[in-house]
Amino acid sequence: MTTDSPAGELAAGDLHKTLTVTRGVGVSISMIVGSGLLVLPGLAYAEAGSSAVYAWVLAGAVVLPLLVVFAALGSAYPNAGGVVGFTGQAFGRPGMAAIAYVLLGACAFGGAAMALTGGNYVGALIDDSLSTVASVAYLVLTCFLNALGSRLAGGLQTAVTVLLVVLIAVVALVPFVDPGFVAEGDITAPEGLPELLPTVGLVFFAFTGWELVASTTEEYRNPKRDLPIAVGVSFVVIVLLYVGVAAAVQVAVDPDDELLRTAPVVGVLRNVLGDGAAAAASVLGCLIIFSTLMGGVWATSRIAFGTARERLLPWTLTRVDERRGAPTNAVVLAAAMFGLVVAAEAVGLIELDTVFKLSASCFVVGYVASVGAYTVLFGRWWHRVVAVVGGIPIVVVLAGFGWVLLYPLALLGVGLAAHRVTRHRAALAVPDPQPRPLVEPVPPIDRGGDG
Repeated sequence: MTTDSPAGELAAGDLHKTLTVTRGVGVSISMIVGSGLLVLPGLAYAEAGSSAVYAWVLAGAVVLPLLVVFAALGSAYPNAGGVVGFTGQAFGRPGMAAIAYVLLGACAFGGAAMALTGGNYVGALIDDSLSTVASVAYLVLTCFLNALGSRLAGGLQTAVTVLLVVLIAVVALVPFVDPGFVAEGDITAPEGLPELLPTVGLVFFAFTGWELVASTTEEYRNPKRDLPIAVGVSFVVIVLLYVGVAAAVQVAVDPDDELLRTAPVVGVLRNVLGDGAAAAASVLGCLIIFSTLMGGVWATSRIAFGTARERLLPWTLTRVDERRGAPTNAVVLAAAMFGLVVAAEAVGLIELDTVFKLSASCFVVGYVASVGAYTVLFGRWWHRVVAVVGGIPIVVVLAGFGWVLLYPLALLGVGLAAHRVTRHRAALAVPDPQPRPLVEPVPPIDRGGDG
């Protein structure tokens, strides 16, 4: 501990290694399954009609090769910055700076989307006037719990995730197993792929989060062994839940139902089982948002922490509470970022669907950067095949965002400017203790050209 650090804190300290396979699966699912599942099935149905469920299938297919990329990078280069660290390892500090700001910008809107959706579900359960207050309450509570450390947060998320997976599966099955239910809608194949691409881009937000999972790799006890298992199990569970809930929304909720765009899961259970079940769905939504926002604050704080270690953000964000293992200042920053967007939505400056799209576009840019880093850092022929298979669909999805891409492009520019401003300071500053590199040293990668 340095003499100028507050008691109980470490400047640029080590994060505690508390994640195993079981906890890793819990944290991974909780970081991905959340506000997207609770609202996007309705928004997608409103946009694409009865073929919307196919957008979920396509989005899952696009993500699959990316899981190979993230599992390989996270196993070989465990770090608190996740994609930021992978990009830095492959492309140096300029690439690291650019992607760091893109991902922080993605997290600002993504975390706000979680909190806003949670507020909507509380409003559906109690009173619509409480939605904004509930969103803020979510942020305060998850910030506090994350500040208590990753051991508590990881254990809590694992327990809540098991309960949520069971309850979400019930929602997905209810319309199809109730013999007395008369369907409100149907499921039809799309006329063509191009017309479905904008909806794929919209629902892709629900599949974002793997880049946030990557930011937890420094906290795995054995990332090389445990991370790929956790990622694989999580993906299978998530795809089954998403497709099931999307299909349930399409057959159980009328396109003109006011709940379709705000709380479609509530609409499913209300229309199938009655108003009492709708209240239960609202409680389920509140629990899901709590779990996901816990993971969102955790991951965003780690990205900020890792970025600050590279002098691209204020150095105070690298302070780690020695006893709890939490980067407390970075946790507070994450909650504050989310809160600013929540406030903007509350006063009518931005719509909820735009919040989703802004976040998703940045996360997709992060996926492109990850595929690029994978291509540079891994040299076998089949690594190239995985990069091509994973990269081409992502570029196609990226093109579907249209004008929204101006946001991540602006953040790329801000990140490069931050690199130029801070590069001399980073080279000359010698804090005590010396800052650790964002990515831990690992044995050299075999760059052989054959399999």
